[in-house]
Amino acid sequence: MPNSCRFLLVIPILALAPALTLAAEATAPAAAPGTLPAKLPDWAPKPKPHVVEDRFRIEVNLLGASPSTTLRVDETPTLPGTEINAEDDLGLEDFKLLPQVELTLLPGERHLVRLSAFAIHRSADKRIERPISFDNEDYRIGERVDSLLNLTMFGLTYGYRFVVHQRGEISATFGIQIADVEANAVVRSRVVRESESGVAPLPLMGAEGRFDFTPRLAVEARVQYLTVNEDDVDGSILDARLNLTWRVNPYLAVGLGYRTFQIDVDSANEDTPGFVDLSVDGPLLFVRASL
Repeated sequence: MPNSCRFLLVIPILALAPALTLAAEATAPAAAPGTLPAKLPDWAPKPKPHVVEDRFRIEVNLLGASPSTTLRVDETPTLPGTEINAEDDLGLEDFKLLPQVELTLLPGERHLVRLSAFAIHRSADKRIERPISFDNEDYRIGERVDSLLNLTMFGLTYGYRFVVHQRGEISATFGIQIADVEANAVVRSRVVRESESGVAPLPLMGAEGRFDFTPRLAVEARVQYLTVNEDDVDGSILDARLNLTWRVNPYLAVGLGYRTFQIDVDSANEDTPGFVDLSVDGPLLFVRASL
């Protein structure tokens, strides 16, 4: 993904800071002429928030995912395999409805802890239309190939809300994602089977924010990112979403948004040469309850 596109995804969060500043100035009481503005004592009650989320929040969402996968698994760094489009060449689904659940704890005014899960599992069988070299196996034209590509991620994210206002907030986040990837290609007629799998922890830095246009309507943005540049491996992971939220009442909200998740890895390592470019994008519907 070009750096300019990644920067565009961060713009909504950066834009929330001046918006909250203006909101603070607009809601601040004007001081009487010739007097200094009064400061509320510590024991004075704070303005009532637009949404109740001071202890626990649960979100159930449905992602209309449109995955796109390009990959190549080489036999050695000097013997490249065939570049494969998994949807076109292997027949994997290019659209799936993915239900997801998030649990967020808010222990105090400025801290958040989020548990999340993301999974997309696809399989297909198709007669291939061109010869394909995958690792150290060759697949012939017309052979029926049973393929499988699964990605499962479990995440734990901590956030510190360094800007907290009645009309919104901005947080810096740090998360750990446990990624489990499984790929498999089988030709039953020749008992040919090639599989790749792996599990790895991935640290992600990020930011997120919210701004209330009205007591019911708000915009939210979230982004997490990781980049790796080692001797033999270059890669990046991007997970971002932007959505509008409508508050039915202080305890319940519904929303519509858009989410993009992307993995780009290019490896010249002798054990795992090749590359993968996976993106999952689509509209997002969700219901969120605060307790």
